Amino acid sequence: MILIVESGSTKADWVLLHADGSETNFRTKGWNPLLLTEEEMLERLNSYKELSEKRFTAVYFYTAGFSHIKSSESLHYILSAFFSETHIHVESDMLAAARGVYNHAPQFVAILGTGSNIAFFDGEELEQLTPSLGYVLGDEASGASLGKVLLRAYLYKTLPKDLYLQFSKVYSVSKDLALQSVYREAQPNRFLASFVPFLVDHQSHVYVQELLRKEFYSFLKIHVLSHPLHLDYSISFVGSVAFLFQDIMSDLCEENKLQVAGFKQTPIHGLVSYHKTNK
Repeated sequence: MILIVESGSTKADWVLLHADGSETNFRTKGWNPLLLTEEEMLERLNSYKELSEKRFTAVYFYTAGFSHIKSSESLHYILSAFFSETHIHVESDMLAAARGVYNHAPQFVAILGTGSNIAFFDGEELEQLTPSLGYVLGDEASGASLGKVLLRAYLYKTLPKDLYLQFSKVYSVSKDLALQSVYREAQPNRFLASFVPFLVDHQSHVYVQELLRKEFYSFLKIHVLSHPLHLDYSISFVGSVAFLFQDIMSDLCEENKLQVAGFKQTPIHGLVSYHKTNK
């Protein structure tokens, strides 16, 4: 039996793949070793009854925050301590997305979830196109970035009046609460991304449409259209933001002559198929 984990900053999908090909699935809060201490990681593992008294031949843990070497090493250490005598593989969520959508042809793969990222995948090697800079310096078109733009407009009172009133009814957020959550509380990226449902509910509004188009075009311009081969290969989008706003992203891609291979909210099903094929 092997364990496959695909985690972003908000949620993590866990699949126990049994020898006969059957699966046991469960979902937890997201794992990002950059934001968790070793004690917190071990406490979480001990709390998952689905893992109790299970023995695995291998663990494949795909996670956000992988590029931070010390954090990924800490995760590997904790997994090795918890799953004794097991082969431990810690990989990036970017590789999970690429393997999860691979269709036997080289392609660009973009993640638009709580954070954002992009790479080129040829079926074996993953080429990072631009550095992942996180929600402060980068993460264009991510849930954190969209939430930041929306929240800032609300606090500056530059939202259209109808949206301002609706936002006030849905969220009890003051300037002090916003500053506390962003600058003092843990996982501010998740706090910012928590406002994305408001954009989903009001995506037909002209203001929201313009906000989304501006953010998505910024992502495409910086990370895709700047690549010399962007017209030669298709692009797959993975993540809740990409999936929920796929109509707008599809329109932008068409306007810029980009070939879209598809949208997936999560790569876990394709990732499990990959491991079944490559056991």
